[in-house]
Parts: sequence; structure tokens; C-alpha cells
Amino acid sequence: MIRYRPARPSDIATCVQFIANHPVLGPRYGSAIGQFEEMWRRFLDSPALFSLVSEEIGPAAATRLIGSHIAGFVSDDFATELATPPLKWIGRALVDRFVRGSDLLLTDTEVRDANSTGGVNILIWPTAPRADFENLPELLQGSQALFFDAYRGFNIKRLQAQASQPAEIVIGVNSGGWCLRDQDTVHVRTLDQPAETAVLQPHMLEVTKELAAQQPGTWISLLLEHRKPKIGFTRSEQRLLTVALQGGTDQELFGQLGISLSAVKKVWAAIYFRVESHKLFDLRLELDERIDGDRGKEKRRKLLVYLREHPEELKPYSLKLLERG
Repeated sequence: MIRYRPARPSDIATCVQFIANHPVLGPRYGSAIGQFEEMWRRFLDSPALFSLVSEEIGPAAATRLIGSHIAGFVSDDFATELATPPLKWIGRALVDRFVRGSDLLLTDTEVRDANSTGGVNILIWPTAPRADFENLPELLQGSQALFFDAYRGFNIKRLQAQASQPAEIVIGVNSGGWCLRDQDTVHVRTLDQPAETAVLQPHMLEVTKELAAQQPGTWISLLLEHRKPKIGFTRSEQRLLTVALQGGTDQELFGQLGISLSAVKKVWAAIYFRVESHKLFDLRLELDERIDGDRGKEKRRKLLVYLREHPEELKPYSLKLLERG
């Protein structure tokens, strides 16, 4: 069985060695692989970085690392640089920018502002699994599903990646991605050469809002669909609701959030009041019902169902910027 969890500092050296040993990615990074490890450690705790590892759970609950999955929010200029011929290998470009001391990931404020206006750019960092797991469909599908859950609800302007194996470039194109190569003047929907050949040449798998609109119904076009948040939760309310979506009682919530049980109940009361004040047609919570008890549980269930369908409500944004737009 495979499971996923947030990356820890102790995972990084092993996962970087998987990359160094990879027959395609290893040469792309070359001597820069050491700086990649340093860069990952530097940004591991950044809210702008999506950093997971995958583990295989074996007999007697024994586990071993089998891969890593990393993506982050980058600036407009870096996203444009990566998509401007002559195309570069993303891993080395990331390291070069890090070594030069240039801004690599957006700050919290920059993510919030971009998500409230023109949109964010998401760059998938090139990583590799253990050699004996590279072609495992479960690993590719699982990481794709986790990526979708992590970024669904963001106002995504541009999504970029680079394949390290033929299956990745095929999945990328079939999922709604477009391919850009040095010899192309425009993005193409299909490859005119075998994936085994295309993956060895500098290329960029990417999609923008405009490109996604040309392929409605694909996995990537669904990810780039965006609705403005309507309720306007505070950051503390968003934090509680994000944890609540993972399940658990109030007693478990206050333990995870590091606040008192009475504080948890006060935040819930503020959340219900805020929701009711907006009088959304598909989410009406009666404030005269008790917060605790069966009626309170139904109220919470209804709210959490709504939030699963409207993930934009729990992403960082600025109400002032949204109102201006």
C-alpha cells in the first residue's frame, strides 16, 4: 500500500538521491543536485511550497520512502522565462535562480494578492521515485489526485511542468496540457513524435486559462476553473475549517490548532454567523439552533459539504482586492 504525507527534513537526502540516480533527471541536474537539496531544505516550511513524500507500507507496518512530489507558486517573470525559447531544464533553472539569490517562491502576501487578482503560477518541480517504482500507475495517479486536491480552488493563471519519462508526457497531454518545444512557435495539443523521443528534448508542458478554455472537460481545465469566494472567512476561521474538513471532534480540533476548547466553539459561532449573514441560496444555517447536539452536527455537516464543493473559500485572498475586481 502507498501513503502520502508532508515531507520532513530527514526525507530530503534520500529523495534527492533518487533524483541523482535517475537516468534522465540525474544528467539534467548534473552538479546542481547538491544545491537542489539545499534549496528544498530552505523552502520546506514555506506555505508557497507543496511538498509531499510517498511511502510504501510493507509487512508489520514497515515503511520505506519511494518518492517525492513538489510544486510551488512562482513569479510571472520566472514562469515566462521558463516558457521562452531556448527552453531550459526546470531543475537546473530552479537551482540557478536559487544560487543567484533571486526570488524563487512567492511570499504569503504575494500569493494572497495574486490569487485575488490576475492569478497564480504553479510550477511542478522535477523529482523522481525509487527506480523500481517509476512506472507504477498507482504512484502517478495518486500524486495527480493529491495535486488536484491541494490546488483546486486557487485562481490559477499558469501551470507548468516537465516530463522525466514517456508516461508523464503522455498523461500531461491527455489530461489537457499543451506541449511547447524549442522548434515550435506555438503550443501543440499532440506530439508529432514518440513520447520516448520527446521526453529527451527540452520541452514545457503547460496550460494557461486561455489554453484550458480550448479543451473543456479535461482534468486540467477543471483544475483551472475558478469562482470568487463569497463568504470572506478570516484566516483563523479558514484554519479551523481546513482542519475540520479532515474530520474530528472539537476536542480533537483544539488539540491540533493549539487553542482552547472554548476558543474553538467561539470560532464556530463566528463562522455560522458569517455564513448566515451572506444568505447564500445553497447554504442556509439557522442561527437559533444549538451549535452542539444533533442539530449542531447537521449544521456543521452542511457547511463542510458546501466547502468541499467550494474550495475557493479556504484559499488565501484579499477581500479588498476581490471587491475592486
